Amino acid sequence: MKIENKNKVSVEEMKAYYAEKFPYEANNQRVGRFAKQIGFRLTKQMVKGKIISFYIKDETSK
Repeated sequence: MKIENKNKVSVEEMKAYYAEKFPYEANNQRVGRFAKQIGFRLTKQMVKGKIISFYIKDETSK
C-alpha cells in the first residue's frame, strides 16, 4: 500500500519512505517538510505517560 493512501503513518515509516525517494539523509526537518508537501502533518499524543509521534493526513491543506 502506498503511503499517500494511508491516513496515519508512523515517523519511522515516513523516514523510510523519504529515504527511498531521495539520496539525502533522512533527518527530522527534511522528513517533516516532505510530509507537509505530500499532505501530512505531525501529531504528538501521550499514551501511558509517554509521548508518541506520528503523521496524519492533513485535510485542511487541500
